[in-house]
Amino acid sequence: MLDSRIINFFELLLSKKVPGLEPVFAPRRDSWVSYPFIEKELGVDAEFALRLLDDLHRLGYLDREFYDKVQFCPACNSQALRLITSCIKCASPNLVRQQMLVHKRCNYTAPERVFLRGSGRSCPKCRRELTLIGDDYDRAGVQFECQTCGELMAAPGEKWHCRDCGRSYEKDDVRELVMYRYLPNHAQLAQLRAQRIPKAKVRECLVREGYEIQEDVHIIGRSGAEHRLDMLAAKRTGPLEHRIVVGFASAEKAVDSEEVIKLYAKAYDVNAQDIILIAAPKLAEDALQFAEHYHIKVYSADALDRFDFPVPI
Repeated sequence: MLDSRIINFFELLLSKKVPGLEPVFAPRRDSWVSYPFIEKELGVDAEFALRLLDDLHRLGYLDREFYDKVQFCPACNSQALRLITSCIKCASPNLVRQQMLVHKRCNYTAPERVFLRGSGRSCPKCRRELTLIGDDYDRAGVQFECQTCGELMAAPGEKWHCRDCGRSYEKDDVRELVMYRYLPNHAQLAQLRAQRIPKAKVRECLVREGYEIQEDVHIIGRSGAEHRLDMLAAKRTGPLEHRIVVGFASAEKAVDSEEVIKLYAKAYDVNAQDIILIAAPKLAEDALQFAEHYHIKVYSADALDRFDFPVPI
C-alpha cells in the first residue's frame, strides 16, 4: 500500500516543481547522507528517506546520477583533511617537483637543472650538447626530489592529516562516501499516476469512511459467474451492507464504452449499490453517456482530489 505522505510526494514530483533531490553530507549514527527536502516533505528520518529513494530508483520512478564524492576523517568525521606528501626514504615533507629530461643518445636521465649549461643544455654524462627536443633529448615526466636527503622518486609517500582532530592516516584509511542526486522519471511517474496512485487515494478515502476494502478480488455473482473486481468496498450498518464496486481503466487517449458496460455488468451481478470508474486519461464521449445512463460516478485520474464517495442509505 502507498502511504498518503508518499502519494503527496509523488504528486509533487509529477508537478515538475522538484527538478532533483540533492544530498548533503550529514554524518550521524544512522546515516552518512541526508536528503533534506524529502525528509521535511514526508516528516521522516534520513534512514527512511534513503531506503525510500533506493526503492523508488529500483522501481524506475527515480533516476540516479553521481553528485559528489566526500572524503572524511574516520575518527571525527571532519572533511578538513590535508594531503601531505613526504620522502619515501627519510619521510621529510620538503619535496620539490622536478621536470626530468632524457638524453636520447646515451639514455642518461636526470632533472632538467642538471643539463643546464649557461643559456644552453648539455649531457653531464657524455658531454654532448643538446639542441633539439625530440632529436637530442626528450621530456621524461615529473619526479619529486627530496631537499633533505636528495632522493628522487616518481611517487612520494602520502598521508592525510585531519586539521580538526590532529590525527594522520595512510591514504587508503580515510573514509570515502559517494553521494547521488535523484531525478524524477516523469514517464514512469505518469504511468504510476494512472495506476497505483488513484487506487491508493480511493482506498484511503473509503477506509476513512469505514469501508472494508478488497483489491483484485474474485467473487461469484448472482448469475453464478466469477468476476474479477479491481476494488470492492463494503460497509455494514446493522443488518444492511452497502457495496461499492470501483473500476480502474486506462487507454492511450480515452477509455471506451466497453469498459463502462463490463463494469456495470459485474457490479449488477455482485449486488453493488454504487459504481465508481476511475478513467485515465479520460472517458470517451459515448462512454460518458453510458456511464450517466447506468448511474456510474466517473473521475479522471487527475481529478481525485474532488472524489466524493457514495453515502449508504
